[in-house]
Amino acid sequence: MANSSIDLTSLDFNTLKQNFITYLQSQDTFKDYNFGASNISTLLDVMSYNTFMNSFYLNMVASEMFLDSAQKYNSVVSHAKELNYVPRSFKSSSANISFTVVTDRISNPFTIPKGTRFIGTNANGSYTFSTTETTTYVSSSNTYSISGLSVSEGVYVNESFTIDTTQPTQTFLLSNPNIDTDSLTVSVYENNSNTPIIFTKAENLFGLNELSNIYFLQGAQSNQYEVVFGDGLFGRVPVNGATVITNYRVSAGTDADGVNRFNLVSDLTTSNYAQSIIASVATTTSPSSKSSNSQPIESIRFEAPRYFATQQRAVTNDDYASLVMSNFTQIEGVNVYGGELLNPKQYGAVALCIKPAGGLIAPDYLKAQIVNYLAPFIGLPNRVIITDPKYIYCSIVSTVQYDPTTTTKSIPNLNTLINQTIHNFSIVNLELFNKDFRYSKFTAAIDNTDNSITSNDTEIQIVKRITPLLNYPSTFVIEFNNPTNQENRNALIGYNGGSPFYDEPVITSSSFTYVDSNGVSWPNSYIRDDNYGTLVVYTDVNNVFTILNPSIGSIDYSTGLVNIRNILTSYYNNYISLYMLPSNKDILVNRDKILIIDLSDVTINVIPTQK
Repeated sequence: MANSSIDLTSLDFNTLKQNFITYLQSQDTFKDYNFGASNISTLLDVMSYNTFMNSFYLNMVASEMFLDSAQKYNSVVSHAKELNYVPRSFKSSSANISFTVVTDRISNPFTIPKGTRFIGTNANGSYTFSTTETTTYVSSSNTYSISGLSVSEGVYVNESFTIDTTQPTQTFLLSNPNIDTDSLTVSVYENNSNTPIIFTKAENLFGLNELSNIYFLQGAQSNQYEVVFGDGLFGRVPVNGATVITNYRVSAGTDADGVNRFNLVSDLTTSNYAQSIIASVATTTSPSSKSSNSQPIESIRFEAPRYFATQQRAVTNDDYASLVMSNFTQIEGVNVYGGELLNPKQYGAVALCIKPAGGLIAPDYLKAQIVNYLAPFIGLPNRVIITDPKYIYCSIVSTVQYDPTTTTKSIPNLNTLINQTIHNFSIVNLELFNKDFRYSKFTAAIDNTDNSITSNDTEIQIVKRITPLLNYPSTFVIEFNNPTNQENRNALIGYNGGSPFYDEPVITSSSFTYVDSNGVSWPNSYIRDDNYGTLVVYTDVNNVFTILNPSIGSIDYSTGLVNIRNILTSYYNNYISLYMLPSNKDILVNRDKILIIDLSDVTINVIPTQK
């Protein structure tokens, strides 16, 4: 018989116990009992505890059954497996190194085998880098110049398995969770042969038959990966008793970025039939980079269903983005839009703007790999165009007040903490496509840095960086992508022709050396607007302002579009920064724009609260 006395809307322990008491009090048999007595109270505790545990267990089971609500990594990977999605693994940091080798061997060629090890050090410690393939070099003497040798962080390891067809559920689980799956090779030795059969990775069933030497890779528990062979219809089953050798690189991920000097540690004398080999310190033109860590749960949850929705074709914007993100671990973000939005317009084309992991601009070889990879998935050839992001920076000037009576931290300590907060805010909330800067969230993050902070007064400017060719006229079209307010007129400091020249412009710049039409160089030169849409170049010497060029360009105040024409400079420090004061403190980006807060553009002034 149904009982309406038990309330099922709350399942916490105390409520459950009270519900049992209320129910028993409503019965004739127990209505006069003292439910606070030890014996019956203990029984009620057991009943409530058991009910609570069952409800908790069933709630967790129900949550883990769905990709949207699963919290355990193993559950999320299991659901992703149903969508044919393989979570991205660690990606090794890589570099191209150059060095010389002096050996007593005089016969060519000189061989550097795959897996040759080098040691490099950065702020995180020492890391082992290995060559990714065997290379050979020739020389007319006993000195060999090694240039552009590709090395990737990590050590190659072998893991072997034996095929046992009597076990229908046999698995080939790769034991190390830090594997870089891009480096994985699978070799099968059958019938005691010394010659391996190379099995290649397959992404789908297209074009496979019972003779295809392929394997599939799928995610497994505890951040591991599993090799799966075919079933005899789609992919060949290795013969019973065959030995499977998997070879892969174990990576430290992003910790190994930033290494630019390497020492050879492998002994190359045996492979080169030499008695002595002396190698110089290997150097790079740029530090090791392009690494990434394993894919986190939320990223898998987001990308797996969208990858499945592509159905192995590229039609919609999401199709292109999912295919690229799921197959190129070195890509951190991608934004897809039509070629009609390019300048000049390219109708019928698809533009992919990509942001590499650990860098700003993707290398050309990676762009070519993406184009080639997408070719089989699209209906029309030559329609994919890879573009680079346009970075917009934020200049921050913040006066932060704090209560010194509520903290033992010094002003320098607070300054460091606030800078770290701003850096973290940029990483979490910006630095990818379609992520806008929200002023209220930013100032709240500063206030929440420490309990002693009472308020902050923060000014924001948008920054674009330009790098003109030295001693050559350069022209730029700069999209700030946000409107500005040209009514910032204050004290008059000069005239540009017949127009007034005010001291609070909308556009300003960092200093550079300007070369005028007569070839004269002017240090401490700047760009600014005249509040009427014209950009001028002026110099400031001891607060004496001299206009050097009354019309170097223009600005559209309603869109933030800036044109700079034929600027000629002989010196600047790394780049020239252009600062624009937006009309709204929220900064918006679209299409190929990415916002970044660089700490070099941040000024923090911590002062005690004024009472």
